Amino acid sequence: MDGARSTYILFFVGLLPFIMAIGNSMFIPLLPQMQVDMGLTSVEGGWLLTSFSIPASLLVPLGGIFSDRYGRKRIALISLPLIIIGCIISAFAGMMGSVAGAFELMMFGRVLQGVGAGSLTPLAMAFITDLFEGERRNRALGTVEVFNGAGKVISPIVGGVILSFSWYFSFVFYLAISLFAFIGIMFFIRTKKTPSKEVEKNIEKWRRLIDLFHTHWRWLIPIFTFGLFGMFLLFGYLFYFSYLLEMSGDFSSLINGLLLAVPLLMLTVLSFVTARKLKGNENNYKRAFIYGGLIMTSGSVMMVVQPELHLFVLSMAIYGVGFGIVLPAANAALASIISVKERGTVFSFYSMLRFLGVALGPLCFGYWISNVEQMMFTALFFVTCTMVVLLFSWKCFPLGKECHVTDLSRI
Repeated sequence: MDGARSTYILFFVGLLPFIMAIGNSMFIPLLPQMQVDMGLTSVEGGWLLTSFSIPASLLVPLGGIFSDRYGRKRIALISLPLIIIGCIISAFAGMMGSVAGAFELMMFGRVLQGVGAGSLTPLAMAFITDLFEGERRNRALGTVEVFNGAGKVISPIVGGVILSFSWYFSFVFYLAISLFAFIGIMFFIRTKKTPSKEVEKNIEKWRRLIDLFHTHWRWLIPIFTFGLFGMFLLFGYLFYFSYLLEMSGDFSSLINGLLLAVPLLMLTVLSFVTARKLKGNENNYKRAFIYGGLIMTSGSVMMVVQPELHLFVLSMAIYGVGFGIVLPAANAALASIISVKERGTVFSFYSMLRFLGVALGPLCFGYWISNVEQMMFTALFFVTCTMVVLLFSWKCFPLGKECHVTDLSRI
């Protein structure tokens, strides 16, 4: 594969997690004006987000399973038009204003967008694992994390810019990005044809998945644990941070948005740098988990000890650095231990856990915020548990020495 074509592939595959990220976050700053223009209650406004996130989370595992059976490219070329159709329906509903049926039509369009986005979520890492090998695969997986992080960072900013014109354009923007990804994947990504048209029996697939877990559980458990709780805490901290900024009233909305972007920016940058430095062997993967996990723990400890606003920014940045080191190692290790037939299914489950962390973090922190001190100690407990999982799972730790193993199954 030549360099120019691999760059195009990385760009268009990277748009898939970007599309998922902006599908919800971009609409957060738009909700108040949407509620006014459409005559909605705050509960109905919340449903405009929930109607996207629920089908998206439910469709994540199915997208991976279907991509294993019918092909990644085919599922992508089905899912992206669903988002496009959903955007057209939602934009039309928005132009209807507060007339009867507009809200229900908007909900239907958002559900279609969620179905399409959820099916796309596990495809990016599976595409990269299929199309790249060795260190190029590790770098490509890091680039995907950059697109994912970039989507989270710029989504509220994009929403704010669109709001200065009209929130209807949010659906036009979302449609344009999805259409662009559709054209790119159609023309630039070539996947190998399945040699046999015989459909594999489900029992055989589940038997292989059970064997995979039995063989590699010492890697799978840490990867899934860090993916779930890492995202859970990151977005829980962001929720609380936004509350602190709003309560302080010291900064403008633009500065608040930039401060909220700091930990996500650090995560994105460190994911990119780590992927470039990460060599394809087990000892390096382990070191990234250990160092990144310790940095995440340090950031959480600082939030307990120094809860002031200016130090909270630093603490979140430190947490983002640590998590940014862990994610590329988790992606690379997961790609190394699963075969082609299981990639879509396993990556979809991993993506679902990460998405659940994103969804549950703000919800749980919202319940815990009445007792901030207890909330911070609870968060520290969760991040500490992820480190305990490493101690439980691995027999050898490459700190000041090398663990002499030949593959990821012997740890």
